[in-house]
Amino acid sequence: MIVRCIDANLCSTLSLNKEYVVIEEASEYYVILDDQNEETTCRKSRFEVVEDGGLTKKTKATITELSYQLENNFKDIKQFTIRKNSKGEIKEISVKFKYN
Repeated sequence: MIVRCIDANLCSTLSLNKEYVVIEEASEYYVILDDQNEETTCRKSRFEVVEDGGLTKKTKATITELSYQLENNFKDIKQFTIRKNSKGEIKEISVKFKYN
């Protein structure tokens, strides 16, 4: 998802009217890559959505594919890795598929 900053008040790592990539979304906050290319947590009220990128559609397709792989003993998956944060929460899952 891409968002545009509409309130950079008291935040030195954001620029007004600049677009940022959202890494994670919570009910009231976004985790974005700021001007220093660092992960920063900010209130959603600081931003307006520029591009959703069909996140819901992509997520449903991913869940459908992974459900299929689970039901079929991961027949098309070569390798997968899970990256967690310091709290032990899953941040990223990387899946490599077999190509014939």
